[in-house]
Amino acid sequence: MRLIAPLLGFAFLLLLPSAAIRCGLLPFDLRFEALVIVSSVCIALCALAGFSFSELGLNRPWVARHWLCCGAITLLLAASTLLETRYLVFAHDPPKWIGFAPFYVLVSSPCQEIVCRSIPKLITDRLRMSGPNYVLFSSAIFSLMHFAYGDGVLLMNSFFAGLVWATAYLFTRNIWPLVASHAAVGTFAFWLGVA
Repeated sequence: MRLIAPLLGFAFLLLLPSAAIRCGLLPFDLRFEALVIVSSVCIALCALAGFSFSELGLNRPWVARHWLCCGAITLLLAASTLLETRYLVFAHDPPKWIGFAPFYVLVSSPCQEIVCRSIPKLITDRLRMSGPNYVLFSSAIFSLMHFAYGDGVLLMNSFFAGLVWATAYLFTRNIWPLVASHAAVGTFAFWLGVA
């Protein structure tokens, strides 16, 4: 049990705001502030532990094959999202997009990708866990961070997207194309009214 303590501690830290919201201990309207605080703490802990920007996947933003791969992933996830709108009814009140878009694209998507993709990869590598175990852990964390919304379809969608993005990160170790994909797919989902 001591061997996986860092993984469990990290999961607890990331999921605490969502659990607090679902239990009524934290207002839902503070979910984005909680994301920024938790992400900042995680990144600061990585810096204190001596991890570099390179180890966090922040080093090579313009590797063409990484961008092409994530472009294909973005199209796949967008098509899946569009297909859902044909068969499911969504009753979401979308955020006020003009004010929310800059935050979502420039802060939320990068924070979520760093704490759900690169930091779990660092931890699972230190624990010598397999790639598939990393992908499952990353996807589960990403999905459960959305638990605050109380929406089963959103949990399934975020788990599926998490599987795809974590697999891409496993092979590229480049966070920037994933940030762009996350921002594009999320923006498309908001525009369609499914998120």
